[in-house]
Amino acid sequence: MKLLQTSNTQKRRRTVTARQEMPLLLPPMLAVLSQRLPVKPADYAFEYKWDGVRAICRWDGRQFSLQSRNQLDITNRYPELWPLGDVFGSRPVMLDGEVIALDEKERPSFSRLQRRMHVRDMTAVRRLMSEVPIFFVIFDVLWLDGQSLIELPWIQRRDRLEELELSGPAWLRSPAHIGEGEGVLAAARQMELEGVVAKRLDSPYRPGLRSPDWLKVKIVADDEFVIGGWVPEAGTRTNRVGSLLLGYYDELKQLHFAGGVGTGFNDDDHKRLSRLMRSLAQSTSPFADRVPKVGALFVKPQLVAQVEYRRKGPEGILQQAAFKGLRTDKDPDEIELA
Repeated sequence: MKLLQTSNTQKRRRTVTARQEMPLLLPPMLAVLSQRLPVKPADYAFEYKWDGVRAICRWDGRQFSLQSRNQLDITNRYPELWPLGDVFGSRPVMLDGEVIALDEKERPSFSRLQRRMHVRDMTAVRRLMSEVPIFFVIFDVLWLDGQSLIELPWIQRRDRLEELELSGPAWLRSPAHIGEGEGVLAAARQMELEGVVAKRLDSPYRPGLRSPDWLKVKIVADDEFVIGGWVPEAGTRTNRVGSLLLGYYDELKQLHFAGGVGTGFNDDDHKRLSRLMRSLAQSTSPFADRVPKVGALFVKPQLVAQVEYRRKGPEGILQQAAFKGLRTDKDPDEIELA
């Protein structure tokens, strides 16, 4: 992949301590959205923002598993990654990374990944392996050789990560560039990527927390929104989606209307979404404010959509939005106004 270049991190000496028991589950650390790069770039490492699905890889020396952001077992969805355990043999390890699929320009494509991320039937999965190959881009190591590494600063964890042999047919190490925020952001913009993530060199790993030690700076505006309703295509009631009605929660957990998205659907999306809309139908609106949409049908707010948009208009209403896919790895209650 053209995006993966040599990192400029350096090796550092480490000490050996007593062995510990590796946890079964570990929720990933999350980044805070920022409108700009850090003012002191020398204190940060900069990585590309991958347009995929977050996953924690666990290998205990015998069994391989993949855990989603919301701690679901997604191991069987990506058989290409099972041989990663063979790389470590008897060495237990936990890795943090992103499962991605590439488009025809070799850019990460969440829309393309949609064809893989919801499939559980192994026959269908194996057929899709050749049609939609995936890669696991690894950017952190949380456990190694009987030791938790999460309390170590990022720079030391990165040294450990770079010592590992992580160049395989479906996995690779994400590049990281210390102090080069403007350069990485410019490269991401040129390659039409989502943006960059800035990580403090001295930051420990905070499982399950959204920490300002990690900042995500987006080039293309996209976000997750709760689906609270829909409008069927003109002339139909159940077969095709005209638009999805989107919202986000405030601090009081009230769902506020953020507009609709009516483009970006393919035939598979129409079939899946119309089926889901029917199954989640309810007679009352889940939104706390008025929904100015004629013919709106409402649903239980249990689904999360990934949406790309150009800008937000008055009162946070999305403009020129396009549907990218459903996020089964994120809970609706987490979706708040950025």
